Amino acid sequence: MMAMVITMNEIATRLYQAITEKGISYGELARLTAIPKSAIQRYATGTTDKIPLERLRALAAALCLPLSALTGWEENERSDEREELPEITMIARAGKKMSPERRQDMLQLLKIAFPEEFRDDDGA
Repeated sequence: MMAMVITMNEIATRLYQAITEKGISYGELARLTAIPKSAIQRYATGTTDKIPLERLRALAAALCLPLSALTGWEENERSDEREELPEITMIARAGKKMSPERRQDMLQLLKIAFPEEFRDDDGA
């Protein structure tokens, strides 16, 4: 099956429509995704040449949409791409800024705070 090609202008149009339909402000979307408001405005108005996939995922999740709603990709074409919740994206971004030791500290804190959720992952 041949992949559908979609232009940045089409992605911008889809993003703008989704934002308008959901009635969410750029500021609120920025807060939910940790993407600067000015970047979201550029993405939605088509005044940028590229949008990082990580940011498209975060925007789709914040708008409660599948990534395919913004990209036009068929779900089976991108089955390896996981959509994440904005909160998970924020945690991952914080973790990337940390040293390995601090990441381990954060993980230990999460395991202590949420033992039920981590029970299957550590074999406990």
